[in-house]
Amino acid sequence: MMNQAIETGDAATWVTVLIASAALLLTLWQMLQQRTDQAQRNELDSQAAALANRQAEAAERRALAVEQGLTQLLESLPPVMQAHAQAQLDAAQHPVASPNSISWSLDRRKNTFVLRNEGDETATGVRVSLGDHPAGLTRRVPEDAVVRSHESVEFLIMSAWGSPVPRELKLSWEGHEKPITLPLPLE
Repeated sequence: MMNQAIETGDAATWVTVLIASAALLLTLWQMLQQRTDQAQRNELDSQAAALANRQAEAAERRALAVEQGLTQLLESLPPVMQAHAQAQLDAAQHPVASPNSISWSLDRRKNTFVLRNEGDETATGVRVSLGDHPAGLTRRVPEDAVVRSHESVEFLIMSAWGSPVPRELKLSWEGHEKPITLPLPLE
Protein backbone atom coordinates (compact mmCIF):
# COMPACT_ATOMS: atom_id res chain seq x y z
CA MET A 1 0.00 0.00 0.00
CA MET A 2 1.26 3.41 -0.94
CA ASN A 3 1.27 6.29 1.51
CA GLN A 4 0.46 9.61 -0.20
CA ALA A 5 1.25 12.15 2.49
CA ILE A 6 2.61 15.57 1.69
CA GLU A 7 6.18 15.76 2.80
CA THR A 8 8.17 18.86 3.52
CA GLY A 9 10.51 18.20 0.68
CA ASP A 10 7.76 17.96 -1.96
CA ALA A 11 8.32 21.45 -3.43
CA ALA A 12 6.02 21.08 -6.42
CA THR A 13 3.04 20.36 -4.19
CA TRP A 14 3.74 23.36 -1.99
CA VAL A 15 4.15 25.66 -5.03
CA THR A 16 0.81 24.40 -6.39
CA VAL A 17 -0.90 25.01 -3.02
CA LEU A 18 0.62 28.50 -2.89
CA ILE A 19 -0.54 29.37 -6.44
CA ALA A 20 -4.06 28.03 -5.77
CA SER A 21 -4.26 30.06 -2.55
CA ALA A 22 -3.07 33.19 -4.33
CA ALA A 23 -5.68 32.65 -7.07
CA LEU A 24 -8.41 32.21 -4.45
CA LEU A 25 -7.39 35.39 -2.63
CA LEU A 26 -7.23 37.33 -5.92
CA THR A 27 -10.72 36.11 -6.84
CA LEU A 28 -12.11 37.14 -3.46
CA TRP A 29 -10.45 40.55 -3.72
CA GLN A 30 -11.90 41.09 -7.22
CA MET A 31 -15.37 40.09 -6.01
CA LEU A 32 -15.21 42.59 -3.14
CA GLN A 33 -13.90 45.28 -5.51
CA GLN A 34 -16.79 44.66 -7.91
CA ARG A 35 -19.32 44.98 -5.09
CA THR A 36 -17.71 48.24 -3.99
CA ASP A 37 -17.71 49.56 -7.56
CA GLN A 38 -21.39 48.59 -8.00
CA ALA A 39 -22.31 50.36 -4.77
CA GLN A 40 -20.49 53.48 -5.98
CA ARG A 41 -22.27 53.33 -9.35
CA ASN A 42 -25.63 52.98 -7.61
CA GLU A 43 -24.82 55.96 -5.40
CA LEU A 44 -23.80 58.03 -8.43
CA ASP A 45 -27.02 57.05 -10.22
CA SER A 46 -29.12 58.15 -7.27
CA GLN A 47 -27.16 61.41 -6.97
CA ALA A 48 -27.64 62.06 -10.70
CA ALA A 49 -31.39 61.44 -10.39
CA ALA A 50 -31.59 63.79 -7.40
CA LEU A 51 -29.62 66.45 -9.30
CA ALA A 52 -31.93 66.13 -12.32
CA ASN A 53 -34.95 66.55 -10.04
CA ARG A 54 -33.42 69.63 -8.41
CA GLN A 55 -32.66 71.13 -11.84
CA ALA A 56 -36.23 70.53 -12.97
CA GLU A 57 -37.57 72.15 -9.81
CA ALA A 58 -35.23 75.14 -10.32
CA ALA A 59 -36.50 75.54 -13.89
CA GLU A 60 -40.07 75.49 -12.64
CA ARG A 61 -39.23 78.13 -10.01
CA ARG A 62 -37.61 80.32 -12.69
CA ALA A 63 -40.69 79.99 -14.89
CA LEU A 64 -42.92 80.93 -11.96
CA ALA A 65 -40.73 83.95 -11.18
CA VAL A 66 -40.94 85.10 -14.81
CA GLU A 67 -44.71 84.69 -14.74
CA GLN A 68 -44.96 86.70 -11.53
CA GLY A 69 -42.70 89.38 -13.02
CA LEU A 70 -44.95 89.63 -16.07
CA THR A 71 -48.00 89.90 -13.85
CA GLN A 72 -46.41 92.76 -11.90
CA LEU A 73 -45.44 94.46 -15.17
CA LEU A 74 -49.00 94.15 -16.43
CA GLU A 75 -50.33 95.69 -13.23
CA SER A 76 -48.06 98.71 -13.67
CA LEU A 77 -49.36 99.45 -17.20
CA PRO A 78 -52.18 101.91 -17.91
CA PRO A 79 -55.62 100.22 -17.95
CA VAL A 80 -56.04 100.31 -21.77
CA MET A 81 -52.66 98.73 -22.42
CA GLN A 82 -53.18 96.38 -19.51
CA ALA A 83 -56.30 94.81 -21.06
CA HIS A 84 -54.59 94.36 -24.43
CA ALA A 85 -51.42 92.86 -22.90
CA GLN A 86 -53.47 90.54 -20.68
CA ALA A 87 -55.41 89.27 -23.71
CA GLN A 88 -52.18 88.54 -25.56
CA LEU A 89 -50.69 86.82 -22.51
CA ASP A 90 -53.82 84.68 -22.07
CA ALA A 91 -53.71 83.69 -25.74
CA ALA A 92 -50.06 82.69 -25.44
CA GLN A 93 -50.62 80.71 -22.22
CA HIS A 94 -53.78 78.94 -23.32
CA PRO A 95 -53.64 78.31 -27.04
CA VAL A 96 -56.50 76.49 -28.64
CA ALA A 97 -55.23 72.95 -28.90
CA SER A 98 -56.17 70.89 -31.85
CA PRO A 99 -56.82 67.19 -31.28
CA ASN A 100 -53.51 66.29 -32.96
CA SER A 101 -51.40 68.97 -31.28
CA ILE A 102 -49.53 66.35 -29.19
CA SER A 103 -48.83 62.87 -30.49
CA TRP A 104 -46.27 60.29 -29.46
CA SER A 105 -43.90 57.73 -30.93
CA LEU A 106 -41.83 55.18 -29.03
CA ASP A 107 -38.58 53.64 -30.26
CA ARG A 108 -36.32 51.03 -28.69
CA ARG A 109 -32.60 50.28 -28.72
CA LYS A 110 -31.97 47.23 -26.50
CA ASN A 111 -33.12 48.40 -23.04
CA THR A 112 -33.24 52.12 -23.92
CA PHE A 113 -36.61 53.56 -24.93
CA VAL A 114 -37.05 56.91 -26.67
CA LEU A 115 -40.41 58.66 -26.22
CA ARG A 116 -40.81 61.42 -28.82
CA ASN A 117 -43.39 64.21 -28.96
CA GLU A 118 -44.35 64.23 -32.65
CA GLY A 119 -46.90 67.00 -32.17
CA ASP A 120 -46.67 70.76 -32.56
CA GLU A 121 -47.02 71.71 -28.87
CA THR A 122 -44.98 71.20 -25.73
CA ALA A 123 -46.26 68.48 -23.42
CA THR A 124 -45.89 69.19 -19.71
CA GLY A 125 -46.43 66.90 -16.74
CA VAL A 126 -45.54 63.86 -18.86
CA ARG A 127 -45.84 60.69 -16.78
CA VAL A 128 -45.07 57.10 -17.81
CA SER A 129 -46.53 54.19 -15.84
CA LEU A 130 -45.15 50.66 -16.27
CA GLY A 131 -47.72 48.87 -14.15
CA ASP A 132 -46.21 46.43 -11.67
CA HIS A 133 -42.74 46.33 -13.27
CA PRO A 134 -40.13 46.67 -10.44
CA ALA A 135 -38.80 50.22 -10.09
CA GLY A 136 -35.31 48.84 -9.44
CA LEU A 137 -35.20 47.67 -13.06
CA THR A 138 -35.85 51.13 -14.51
CA ARG A 139 -33.88 54.37 -14.83
CA ARG A 140 -35.04 57.93 -15.68
CA VAL A 141 -38.69 56.99 -16.35
CA PRO A 142 -40.56 60.30 -16.86
CA GLU A 143 -42.65 61.27 -13.84
CA ASP A 144 -43.29 64.99 -14.41
CA ALA A 145 -41.31 65.71 -17.57
CA VAL A 146 -41.57 68.51 -20.11
CA VAL A 147 -41.21 67.30 -23.71
CA ARG A 148 -41.09 70.02 -26.34
CA SER A 149 -42.38 69.61 -29.86
CA HIS A 150 -40.26 67.15 -31.87
CA GLU A 151 -38.01 66.41 -28.87
CA SER A 152 -37.72 63.24 -26.84
CA VAL A 153 -36.92 61.71 -23.47
CA GLU A 154 -34.92 58.52 -22.98
CA PHE A 155 -35.42 55.99 -20.23
CA LEU A 156 -34.29 52.48 -19.40
CA ILE A 157 -36.41 49.37 -18.76
CA MET A 158 -34.56 46.16 -17.97
CA SER A 159 -35.74 42.61 -17.50
CA ALA A 160 -34.30 40.44 -14.75
CA TRP A 161 -35.27 38.21 -11.85
CA GLY A 162 -38.26 36.80 -13.68
CA SER A 163 -39.64 40.24 -14.58
CA PRO A 164 -39.74 40.63 -18.36
CA VAL A 165 -40.00 44.04 -20.02
CA PRO A 166 -43.71 44.99 -20.03
CA ARG A 167 -45.59 44.81 -23.31
CA GLU A 168 -47.09 48.28 -22.97
CA LEU A 169 -46.92 51.49 -20.97
CA LYS A 170 -49.47 54.07 -19.89
CA LEU A 171 -48.75 57.69 -20.80
CA SER A 172 -50.45 60.84 -19.53
CA TRP A 173 -49.68 64.58 -19.62
CA GLU A 174 -51.28 67.88 -18.64
CA GLY A 175 -54.49 68.43 -20.54
CA HIS A 176 -54.79 64.68 -21.20
CA GLU A 177 -55.12 63.11 -17.78
CA LYS A 178 -56.70 59.89 -19.05
CA PRO A 179 -53.64 57.73 -19.84
CA ILE A 180 -53.12 56.39 -23.33
CA THR A 181 -51.61 52.96 -23.90
CA LEU A 182 -48.49 52.63 -26.06
CA PRO A 183 -47.17 49.18 -26.99
CA LEU A 184 -43.45 48.75 -26.27
CA PRO A 185 -41.53 47.91 -29.44
CA LEU A 186 -39.97 44.47 -29.64
CA GLU A 187 -36.18 44.34 -29.51
